[in-house]
Amino acid sequence: MRRALALVLLAVAPASTYAQAQRYELGRRLKRFEEAWEKQPDPAARKRAAAILPDITPMFFSLRFGDAGKTLDRARHLLAGAEPSPETQWLESLYVVPEKVLYTNEKEVVVTVKPFYAIKGDPPPGATAILEWRKEKPVSVALTKFPARIAFPLDSTDKNHRFGKLQFTVTRDDKLVSQTTQYISWSADLSERIEAYRNFAKQSPPSIESATVKDRAELLEELAEGTIPENDVLADSLISMADRIISTPAYFRRGNPGQFLLSVPLEKKKTQPLRLFVPKGLDAKKPVPIVVALHGAGGSENLFFEGYGAGHIVKECEKRGWLLVAPHSPLGFGSGPPVKTILDALGERYPIDRSKVFLVGHSMGAAQTVALCQENPGLFAAAAALGGGGGRVKQAAFAKLPFFIGVGDKDFALPGARALAKALPDATFKEYAGLEHMLIVREALPDVFAGWDTIAKP
Repeated sequence: MRRALALVLLAVAPASTYAQAQRYELGRRLKRFEEAWEKQPDPAARKRAAAILPDITPMFFSLRFGDAGKTLDRARHLLAGAEPSPETQWLESLYVVPEKVLYTNEKEVVVTVKPFYAIKGDPPPGATAILEWRKEKPVSVALTKFPARIAFPLDSTDKNHRFGKLQFTVTRDDKLVSQTTQYISWSADLSERIEAYRNFAKQSPPSIESATVKDRAELLEELAEGTIPENDVLADSLISMADRIISTPAYFRRGNPGQFLLSVPLEKKKTQPLRLFVPKGLDAKKPVPIVVALHGAGGSENLFFEGYGAGHIVKECEKRGWLLVAPHSPLGFGSGPPVKTILDALGERYPIDRSKVFLVGHSMGAAQTVALCQENPGLFAAAAALGGGGGRVKQAAFAKLPFFIGVGDKDFALPGARALAKALPDATFKEYAGLEHMLIVREALPDVFAGWDTIAKP
């Protein structure tokens, strides 16, 4: 536990803009690996890739993002059948760091091309790297000197907010090696918009809409100051969404399906950020189950929606017509986010079956799952702790609660999960062969939902 806590402290240490860009790039490479994992059903190929992944979590927590990215790239190739060649690794190591993802009155979009992890040897012959920005003339990047700084002209004087696509392509002998896309936004009247959002939040009674607009204003200001988000955040969409929320009473409602980044108001003007999935066809007279998903340390509410099997839990909820909420969890192995308050707020907008609230947590979220079940008897219909355990366990709180514990046999959290299973003899416990800390969520979710399906039957 001491080792885990030390790693957590490293993971949440103050990060520079460079570190923020590295976190974003690592997330991009993790998503590419997870997408490849989803497309590869061959157990032998999956076993081959999983064998090199146990070191990923320590790399992340010790801020060795480049090493983690290199390992993920290698594992992705192993899924396809073979180790990547040194030349391929050399070329795939390159990535683009934008100076900002939201501009205001600047005249240029500035980006830097550099290696994400250590490169050995000279550039492979026949290799080409091209940057394309909107309709500007493509720029070739010399593969001999890094970092390479490139500037594109930007007319940000238009009063309307806009966005453009930045594409980075690497080829060798005219064959595609890698291609990535990022979107960069600009808004000449951003300060006026942010002021309008803050006024709306101040003058409106506490609601999901006012809390969301308040947090949107803060996020937009951070992006304009140069913060690089951990995932793909299109500032143009944030602005459009905030504008629609202001002009639409009760924007968040059952008749508006999809995925949302929103906030719930708390006491003392605080807010609770979260990701929400709302299925199509909700009927006010037919309440549906809701899944509450708690992420691990160093992560965020985005992990269950974009990671953990490229958002596999969203697909599971979508095909069942269930709601899904992933709150941002504070650092700590206690009770985590205010789940009951979140459910109460969402219950005013969506037909939630409060007798079928399912809870799942990974790593730190697994510990928070245990704590929440003990502190809120009767709130959850079932719960699952994946890749983690808990501290002191009160068996009485779990006497009638279906509880699932899943962990990989290569997971550093294996001792804690086994200890939790020993403390809860009536829980379902399963060890997954060959899996480490990050893959356990994706591989355990089908078993978790199979148990929940039995409970959710009318």
